[in-house]
Amino acid sequence: MSSRIFSEMITRELKFLLPRAAVFDCVIYLISLPVYKFCAEVPLGLLTGTAVMVLNFIILGISAEHAVERSLSVAKGMMFGSYMLRLLIMGALFVAGIKLPQINLLAAAIPQLYPKLAYTLDAMVKKKGG
Repeated sequence: MSSRIFSEMITRELKFLLPRAAVFDCVIYLISLPVYKFCAEVPLGLLTGTAVMVLNFIILGISAEHAVERSLSVAKGMMFGSYMLRLLIMGALFVAGIKLPQINLLAAAIPQLYPKLAYTLDAMVKKKGG
């Protein structure tokens, strides 16, 4: 009996993504210092955005794994439902960023791009052989 919360594939991808997301958060925070100074809104926005990005990633992984086991029509429906759920969660993040002064909207939105950035940089490093 396995005590894992997520499948091996999702766990492996989270182990790849989470350290990079932490580095990206630190870099974005340092870049924002000249503009926003030492405020709580930017780190809170980055943390909230990163949490939503991780949740989005987990939901995508779980739905993709389950869709592979189903027929094509059921899989399409599952993936569409998953997409709508993920879109709703991201919409809630943006509404929170707009409505709550404690969360910087831009800082909350940037982490949604981290997976693309992490995988692109990884592919570039592997292609160069470094």
